[in-house]
Amino acid sequence: MRGNAIGQRLFSGTASLPYWDRNMDFDIETWVPYGCDFKPVTTNSLFSDALGKIAEMALRLESEFLYMEVGGGCPVGTLVPENLIRPRRGNSDSSSFAMVFSYSRGMEHLLFDLVRDGAYFGAGITVCGIWRSSILVDECKVLVVVSENPLFDPDGFLDSLALALFSSDMPSSGNVPYYAEKFGYRRCSIPYETDDVTQLQISHLLSCFEFDETRRFVGPIPELSMDSLI
Repeated sequence: MRGNAIGQRLFSGTASLPYWDRNMDFDIETWVPYGCDFKPVTTNSLFSDALGKIAEMALRLESEFLYMEVGGGCPVGTLVPENLIRPRRGNSDSSSFAMVFSYSRGMEHLLFDLVRDGAYFGAGITVCGIWRSSILVDECKVLVVVSENPLFDPDGFLDSLALALFSSDMPSSGNVPYYAEKFGYRRCSIPYETDDVTQLQISHLLSCFEFDETRRFVGPIPELSMDSLI
């Protein structure tokens, strides 16, 4: 997993997560069937029952659980199925936590509520590049939850996330996990398909003004730094 600079923020809506100030890249194994996954729930269930349930409920919100790393331990998730066979340590020996979901409005609203009610972690939106053997396979919009606070409890967060997913009143596609498991789940993402491009351009122009009065209406600097979290 690598990080690069990026900068923008979504200002529309009352439950919008900020854009991170960098994007993400994942290098996947050559044999991982990224374009079509036949067991997106089962794969995560083999890592743990809790992750299997989270993966199932995320699909119902038109999202997908892709990746999680805790404290430099073995990364888990749909993008790293090889770790079921050959566990490997992550890139860090710290207490950092990172969890990645593909973007959907329902999942964004759910994470927004968790961040608002929780502590010691943050969540935001960024762009994720999927690479295989130095070839860019896909570039998609993702939701990232991160923390490097030693007081952060990953197990407690997963419990809260699972409870929020099960009790969510967001519109859901209840049969998606079943059909994804039975017939396969085809990934077909278009970056920014959920954004109003005109609104983004207007927000960017307004944020470039240096007047205090404009800043008062537009909001803070349109980037959320990850440096204090990862």
